[in-house]
Amino acid sequence: MQIDRRVRAKEFMQLLSIKKDVFYSLVRNGEIKQPVRINKKDVFWHESYVKQKVEEHKIESGTLACS
Repeated sequence: MQIDRRVRAKEFMQLLSIKKDVFYSLVRNGEIKQPVRINKKDVFWHESYVKQKVEEHKIESGTLACS
């Protein structure tokens, strides 16, 4: 069994190569789902979801994946 690690907002933004205001705009607009909230300050997204969004972002931005 593999457990998804937690990805914080800062890392998510870096993976998407976008700034904070753009990132939270995408969250507000529903283009990125709301994070899992443990409490007010402890929020994260599951790694599998982040990978999916990063791949979508690469396709939309025309960036080729490096493997």
